[in-house]
Amino acid sequence: MKKPPAVFGPPALDPLVEAFTNKVVIFRFRGKDLSFRLSHALFSSFDIDEGTRLLLKTIAQRIDLSRVHAAADIGCGIGVIGASIRAAAPHCGVLLQDRDALAVAFARENWQANRLGDPTVDCGLGFWHLEDHSFDLVASNLPAKAGKPVLESFFRQALRCLAPGGTVAIVIVATLADLARSSIERLGCTIQHQEITRDYCALHFSGDTTEPTAVGREDLEPYIRARAGFAQAGTRYELSTVYSLPDFDTVGYGLSLSMELLADCAGGKKILVWNPGQGHLPVWLSTRQMRTREIAIASRDCLECEITRRNMAAIGRPLRAAVAVPAEASLPEAFAGTSYDLLCAAPHPVPRAPWHRGLLASSLVLLSPGGRLCVTATSTEIHRFLEQAEGLSVVASLKHAGFRAIMLARL
Repeated sequence: MKKPPAVFGPPALDPLVEAFTNKVVIFRFRGKDLSFRLSHALFSSFDIDEGTRLLLKTIAQRIDLSRVHAAADIGCGIGVIGASIRAAAPHCGVLLQDRDALAVAFARENWQANRLGDPTVDCGLGFWHLEDHSFDLVASNLPAKAGKPVLESFFRQALRCLAPGGTVAIVIVATLADLARSSIERLGCTIQHQEITRDYCALHFSGDTTEPTAVGREDLEPYIRARAGFAQAGTRYELSTVYSLPDFDTVGYGLSLSMELLADCAGGKKILVWNPGQGHLPVWLSTRQMRTREIAIASRDCLECEITRRNMAAIGRPLRAAVAVPAEASLPEAFAGTSYDLLCAAPHPVPRAPWHRGLLASSLVLLSPGGRLCVTATSTEIHRFLEQAEGLSVVASLKHAGFRAIMLARL
């Protein structure tokens, strides 16, 4: 079947979503055409992926949506599954949840663009914040990189928030299909339907759980990889690390450069860290510079926020704030009314969506007079940032292996 071409429509309601949009595509579900904005920053940036198509085909063929009054799209990405269900069943309340704040922004935008009413969205790890929710249908395109503990936790949590007679419908890469089936069967569930292609497997199952644990328990344990010790710039510290984030066993070049640079500079009493990863930099700063009064963090990824929160609590230095935001440009709104002595940023560049202006504007708003900005990225990205860094002056710089860390002072 020929895939629909990209289309061009009016600008997005959210300017940030517009800036990150790669293209707009049309997707048909049960006779209705829906438009979706895609992004290079998010999964499946050129078309609706085959796994999602397979899952929605099985839902259309096997599930009576007229009887579904509450549904959840967990790990919603840009919101294709949830929006398609709502378009086919306008009476159905749909919750969209993803751990990526940019994905949540796109899901909200796509929902509104298709005139599906007011969306119910949540930025969080799978099933967090859902203690009081019950669903007739839980649907998810499970990530290929999800490990066994995370998958097993997903299945348990899905069952805990399933209404009587409800169904869990998932799609997973074919290489993980056997693991998924065995995990589901160990929970005593009934597999109602399965469809397998060369690359994907869609499974529908139902069942219940006798475990007394509350629905949506905010449990980070399934994500934990190990606890390890590290030594950087003369300071030793320990961290719990998680799957799917880098720097879990060694500290990368960029992060190491930023620590080396910060070791020779005054840290400041109030610090904000953008993209803390596993939490190396906040823990290192707190261990090394006891005069630091408070540290706040922000990231697109809720997992970064939660593992950093856990690691800081473990050393007795709880975070002042941990906020999931879509991009650098969103930081002033998230931390309105607060100024910082030091802002440490580790941008994650996205093709055709430059981060440089967003970080510059945010730093000029958030830094106190004389405050400092530490930025770590590839040498090329740092060069592009410096070309437009008005209002800041470079006070220190280090390079190694294609990476560069710079320290700038607000004028």
